[in-house]
Amino acid sequence: MRFRKPARPADPTESLGVVETRSGELLLLDFGCSELWSGEASPVVEEGRFDPELTASLNRGGDHEVVGPDAERAAGHLDLASVHGRYAFDVPGDAGVVRERLAAVCAEHGLQAELRPIDRMPHRERVRRLLDRAPAGTEVPFHGMWGVVVRGVPAGRALPVRGVRMDPEGPDAGRWRSVWVEVAEGDVASSEAIGYVLVDRARLMFADPDALSSWNAGEPKEGLADLVFWGRDGDAVAAHLGAERFDEAGHTVHGWRDRSLDEVRRLGAALREHLAASSAKVATDYRPHDDDHRILTAMRESPSESATADVAGGRVCGFFTSWGDGAFPVYRDLGVDGGLLRVRVELGAPEIVARARRMEELWFGSLAKLAIASPGVVRGDGVRWLERYAPRNEQDSGWCVYAGTETQEELDDPGSATLVPLRDLIKGQPDLEAVFATPAPAAFERADDGSWQPIPLPEEP
Repeated sequence: MRFRKPARPADPTESLGVVETRSGELLLLDFGCSELWSGEASPVVEEGRFDPELTASLNRGGDHEVVGPDAERAAGHLDLASVHGRYAFDVPGDAGVVRERLAAVCAEHGLQAELRPIDRMPHRERVRRLLDRAPAGTEVPFHGMWGVVVRGVPAGRALPVRGVRMDPEGPDAGRWRSVWVEVAEGDVASSEAIGYVLVDRARLMFADPDALSSWNAGEPKEGLADLVFWGRDGDAVAAHLGAERFDEAGHTVHGWRDRSLDEVRRLGAALREHLAASSAKVATDYRPHDDDHRILTAMRESPSESATADVAGGRVCGFFTSWGDGAFPVYRDLGVDGGLLRVRVELGAPEIVARARRMEELWFGSLAKLAIASPGVVRGDGVRWLERYAPRNEQDSGWCVYAGTETQEELDDPGSATLVPLRDLIKGQPDLEAVFATPAPAAFERADDGSWQPIPLPEEP
């Protein structure tokens, strides 16, 4: 995760940059997914822009509108993630789920409304129509993602983007607690929830929707791109492939910068081939030299891991969430007179912190450690016996798990066992998590009533 631990400042508020809009509308979204934003064009994706499977998935959805004498009231009762205002966007098939829910709502409340298919609505037009209905702010969906947009910010003026971090003495030191656009000065008297912004690439951007329509994502300027990788085996992979070493805001990555697209394709193929032939594990990132690359490069070099870029006569401000991916709540902070002071995204909300703790435990903590699973467990027969011995290395949990459906031949063959992360085992049997917390040595058997009962531990194999 990308975050740095700064010294405790006298004023905890930090500057991330500025944002300037021409439209008086402010959009917050994950700009790592900006190549999905259609702007004023139809959201139907042309063949060849993405891989065939993704293109088919994006084009499978359709847009629909709730119409009829009671359309507004009926739409307000639907309570479906795909429905915003009177519209259901990007719904696959014939929108049967929405139709059924609408019929039930109309029957329950005595309303007259129906669902009508409409032409796919450009994403910029979605912003206009949704804000016409809810100018204070609303979520706006685009191809499975969604951002948050508000109307009524000052146009043609540089608005500061500021933030505060978590407690510098706490476990989340360095991560953002909240980040906001300062629309006006004043003391916050109240706050109104707008919705959630969905993040899939660990980054966010405040932007004018019009500027975003001019954002160049995925089309490298001058035909150049970077390919970088990092992770547990980064040094070894770099040595094997002759990759360079780079520092990005205190984080080490390896790879190649400023290479032609043909060379990046060749290097990417060599990297994939090496990873497939070895047990090496790294994360990779392809970075075409587009507008994303321009602002991301500045973000990685900035102490605040944020940056401002000029786009289409306005300015946008991008920053890393410091919490990775997720859904983050967005608020309007209001003054005593009800005027808008801030548009704020709460990154360190309690539910976000709890989710981050859980993800760290699943992917980097005790539940990421490996168990020896028998063929029966791997087949999906479920765990019935567990044995825990002293772990032999950092990745070893010490657990051996059995289903009881294994043949004697399988039990006698050490090669039939599979190493499985504990997190995968608790997916089908959540009650295993409490058992996995038992220190070694230990052994358990599932009783007829479903409980886990301690049993004597056999000698270590």
